[in-house]
Amino acid sequence: MLSVIRSIAIWGDSILKGVLFNPEKCKYTLLKENCASLVAQRLGLNLTNRSIMGRTIRQGHASLDSDLEKGRFSDIAIIEFGGNDCDFNWEEIAQAPGASHSPKTPLDVFEAQLRSMIEAVREKGIQPLLMTLPPLHAQRYFDFVTRGLNADNVLSWLGGDVQMIYRWHERYSNAVMRIASETSSRIVDIRDAFLSQWNYAELLCADGIHPNAKGHRCMADAFIAYADLI
Repeated sequence: MLSVIRSIAIWGDSILKGVLFNPEKCKYTLLKENCASLVAQRLGLNLTNRSIMGRTIRQGHASLDSDLEKGRFSDIAIIEFGGNDCDFNWEEIAQAPGASHSPKTPLDVFEAQLRSMIEAVREKGIQPLLMTLPPLHAQRYFDFVTRGLNADNVLSWLGGDVQMIYRWHERYSNAVMRIASETSSRIVDIRDAFLSQWNYAELLCADGIHPNAKGHRCMADAFIAYADLI
């Protein structure tokens, strides 16, 4: 199977874009030797990376449709979303913890969008390849997103349990896994690759959600190991 694959294209967010958080400079930077570039180099594939930081699946779907209309095809389309979709407006939560708050993309909308993207690439003869979400570190992420906010209010909205962030994030990853099964799509279980490490927090940046350089090598290893099986 791999012998007939020459090119891969990625529609995703900052995870496969290779975005890192630099705590010393307190800003995000790009990792040159990120997961996508490492995999492409190792397997000798042409890479088109259409990932953009902050992108949700609805934005990614629009980008995919536009690219397909322009004839931008590849042998494999990696679809990687969820981290921004499941996120909340933490400032609004901090200001009104007793109110109802919705994520950027409700789970049912996320699932429908993912199914539609899978169908769109298949109609063009492209193989979809999904990936589960790398696990976030709940406490580290909570501390990061509540900087300058009323953290007690946010914690109250979470029901007093910081780990609720982890569980909510995991629901989107589980949805990706379930949809891969229901649509007979290929999937690389990045989440399990992280959780198999004794201390997966060592694979994450200070913001608790973006993989660091070591994390990107872990992701690349998982993709390459999967490629060896097909």
